[in-house]
Amino acid sequence: MFRPALRPATSCSHHQRSRRLSVWWAVVVMVLLAEGCCHARADDEDVLSWWNIGKFLREFVNTGLGAKKLQEHVSTGYTWRNEEVDGHQRLKEINLRASKLFQKNIKMGKGLKKVIEQEYDNWERVYPQQVNASSLCCSPELSSSGCGLWSTHGHSEKLLALQPPAAVLREMERISNQYQNDITLYFTFTDGSLYMYPTPRNKHDLQACENYDPRLRYFFTQTKSPEPRDVIVVVDAVLGAHSLVREVVVRTFKALSYSDRIGLCLPHKDMCRTVSFDHQASLGAPKWPGQGPLGRQSFLGQVIVSTERNKDHLSKLLDEWLNSTSSLASPFSSHSAALTAGLHVHQNSSKHPFSQSSNMPHQVLVYVTTRGGWDQWRADPQLSATLNDSFLHNVSIVINPIYEAAVGLEDELLMADEKWTVKLVPFPTSRKFYSSQSSITSFGFTETERAVIPMPYWDAFGAGYIMSVCQPLIARGEFVGTACTDDSIVNLLADTAIDDVEKAYVFIVNSMGNTLMHPLLPSPHSLTEEPYHVTIDKLEKHSLDQNTLEQIVRQQPGSKDVRGVQVQSIGRPRGTTLPHAVRVAYAHLRYLWAPINTTDLTIALVLPLQDGKVMSSVYKCHNSTACQVDDFQYHLSKSDDDRKLCSYFGTEVVKNEGLVKFAPDCFINVLSYVKGEDDKAITQLYSIFQGKSPYDEVLTKDFRASVKLVETAEQIWLEKLNLSDYIGLQFMGTADGTFIVYPGTELKQTYDHRSTSWYLLAMSSLEPGSISMTTPYCDEWGAGMMYTITKPLHGPLGNPVAVVAGDFTLQYIMAYFLRQIPYCKRHTCLLLDQMGYVVLKTDWVRQKTSPHTCANNTDIAAAHINQLAPDIARDMIGSKLLQRRGCHDYERDLTFYFWSLGLSGYSTYYEAATYVVHRIPSTNLFLVVRTKRLTHDTCHCDPYLDEELMECHDTCLLECECPCVARNKTQPCHDPNADVHRVCNSVVLCLWLDNKCRNVDNL
Repeated sequence: MFRPALRPATSCSHHQRSRRLSVWWAVVVMVLLAEGCCHARADDEDVLSWWNIGKFLREFVNTGLGAKKLQEHVSTGYTWRNEEVDGHQRLKEINLRASKLFQKNIKMGKGLKKVIEQEYDNWERVYPQQVNASSLCCSPELSSSGCGLWSTHGHSEKLLALQPPAAVLREMERISNQYQNDITLYFTFTDGSLYMYPTPRNKHDLQACENYDPRLRYFFTQTKSPEPRDVIVVVDAVLGAHSLVREVVVRTFKALSYSDRIGLCLPHKDMCRTVSFDHQASLGAPKWPGQGPLGRQSFLGQVIVSTERNKDHLSKLLDEWLNSTSSLASPFSSHSAALTAGLHVHQNSSKHPFSQSSNMPHQVLVYVTTRGGWDQWRADPQLSATLNDSFLHNVSIVINPIYEAAVGLEDELLMADEKWTVKLVPFPTSRKFYSSQSSITSFGFTETERAVIPMPYWDAFGAGYIMSVCQPLIARGEFVGTACTDDSIVNLLADTAIDDVEKAYVFIVNSMGNTLMHPLLPSPHSLTEEPYHVTIDKLEKHSLDQNTLEQIVRQQPGSKDVRGVQVQSIGRPRGTTLPHAVRVAYAHLRYLWAPINTTDLTIALVLPLQDGKVMSSVYKCHNSTACQVDDFQYHLSKSDDDRKLCSYFGTEVVKNEGLVKFAPDCFINVLSYVKGEDDKAITQLYSIFQGKSPYDEVLTKDFRASVKLVETAEQIWLEKLNLSDYIGLQFMGTADGTFIVYPGTELKQTYDHRSTSWYLLAMSSLEPGSISMTTPYCDEWGAGMMYTITKPLHGPLGNPVAVVAGDFTLQYIMAYFLRQIPYCKRHTCLLLDQMGYVVLKTDWVRQKTSPHTCANNTDIAAAHINQLAPDIARDMIGSKLLQRRGCHDYERDLTFYFWSLGLSGYSTYYEAATYVVHRIPSTNLFLVVRTKRLTHDTCHCDPYLDEELMECHDTCLLECECPCVARNKTQPCHDPNADVHRVCNSVVLCLWLDNKCRNVDNL
């Protein structure tokens, strides 16, 4: 279910619960064997009693998990306030909270900027050799509370930030004392030095310890050039000139921010290459007939988003070219040919979706060359004409001659206009290159009084996914550095959360349309690396037209009611880290938006409409006594706690007690919470739920009602201990972030049940009270193959309030299934979920899945109908019971193509030549029974790829393949027409005959 944070074991004299489970499973296996040897009544086995599936699921959730009692408690045990929401007032409140967060950081940054600029001219500089760096590359002896860093490449000159003036240190200390919070202040200069206050808590094993150059971090690159750029890097080098060419190009990539776009031009017959040099090796040969994997592209000779993954991919393509010995990797014929090729890429690049509203991005060409002759460039009429042509197209050029081509040259401004320049920056040696800053032309740092807010990024000092608020440091009209403060993006998420209006959400964009926050983007507190950034038109274009989106980006306040598209996650197979599948539906939505003061950000609120109204539903206890928590037990224990622990398949759990955890965004200071709670913080929580302290010192709202709800669930579970023989873990999570697990265990700080597959599956059910069942998965605690069965609890408006769930063993479910549907003992029956994954197959009874054995390398875990019954799958695809959908995963920057299974309209039954399908009402399940086998075809599947999916087939044919992934230029998940079978100009309708797709029109 989740990965617990283990702690030292305390021995228990009896492991009663796990022992009972083991004994029960042994009994179940014996029962199955007995049933296989004996003959059931013929009349029972001749009737397909499919309705019993819903019956036994209801028994599991209502009797085993107490869902019926819990639903009654939700309906009668609380006072419900259902009222219409004033969208404009709600937006105002959310905007105010977000503004306060930014204003605090802007105020700190302005104060620090003012003092630094006042002290700049008299600042004492020191040599790096004078400083004894710590393991974090800091200098703790210079200050007891701050530390200095510098670029790890060698320096011969004195550096600024390592020894701040007393006035600067006093200002940083004053700010820190004033806000009494986890605030990080820092400033960095163009010489590569940085000073941070206070010193980071963790000094070891951080990215900042090796190869750290603050000038290449996003807080610096975007502050240096707040206005975005399209940068084409043209490489013109003779074979063998590897090292410095690569270093210059790669650092050019790293010096770009998320707001920039990037392109790489490698020579090919005096044009920019558009396919990789070694096409088969780098791009891969097609695995299937047809046009090869879907969405693959070379990345070369075009402008793409400046993400870490794209930069890494371009760097690999550069390495292939530099290391080639083929004559095909020859350089350009001249300087003019190289520059002309780069300008051609600029002229033919796709426009930025919001370039009309901002008159940006700026165009820059970086020319890295080993070709000489720059001391006499004016004597070359063709080269002079090309440089003049760049001015006509508003393209700035940076020329980087290296090695012999740079000997005798100095940095020089060759040509200049009001905004466009041609600069010569030679690098005759590696030493000069390492000691220099990026020479890419920057735009906008002196033209705005607003703070610069870079796109969120992964912190090098262990603070997770953060956003910075920065101020450019200006001396004598020149950019000399930046002063910043950091805050967690999760804090912003908490300040803008809406949990009283079902399916409402908030998104935030900047002045270039880049999206800082949106529900389709990865959850910030669960990220472990840089995500893919995207413009808002990719996420909202099917609800809002381009004019409205430009209005939002330009910070023009407004509102609009539309018939738009809602996207809801329906989870993924349990036990996997596959991307989430989604459901897309049309809905009436109200959009409201307004600028966040003194920033270039706009915040938008999206509210679903019910009969033209926005409705809110909130529950609270009838009175203070009803909200009194009897025995609050937090998942983290204080150092002096003496909890009784037992072993649950090798994992330590609290004996006969459930433990409560809150999601990260339930806390006022999310960043401090995620870093870890000490005894003081844990004591505060106990004090709140014992009625001794107010909640608003720690938590974002009063959670006593939801804590009382999960406590009630625990009491019901304790009353049914006799049923624990076949129930594993029991757990419950509320929509506002409260979670309980029984038996209790300590969880990771970042754990949020609302992003788990079992919770999303339950919340996505189309019918109130619908029961959902996951695919079998390998329990990481050692219980073998398990299922999770869930049911949502709803308020009076039908809004989901919580999900109650429990884990059941595969053996028990199989035994119960065959007992209730004896017809399936003699026929092949499959239970499928709404994505076509196989939940149960009757021949699994013969698989060895003992209590301590997992079956990930069989056809049990995350198996798909395309894999286990390809002939049925092909017919389902042709009959449009199975339809492909795609959803882009912005964390991994790939599109996940999955299957959606459904019957037309309100049908509950479908009969084909070789199988029948029953939809099980009020569940996520379909029963498929094979009646005849015609072929032994296979689909394009590899069942043992673990977490790595195959690439999708790029074809117009109705191909049968397992869930797969595709890369660039694929459909976003909010597109109702996102179907991989519609990527061609026409749709082929066919029947699968003789292992081929036969066009219907030709039959």
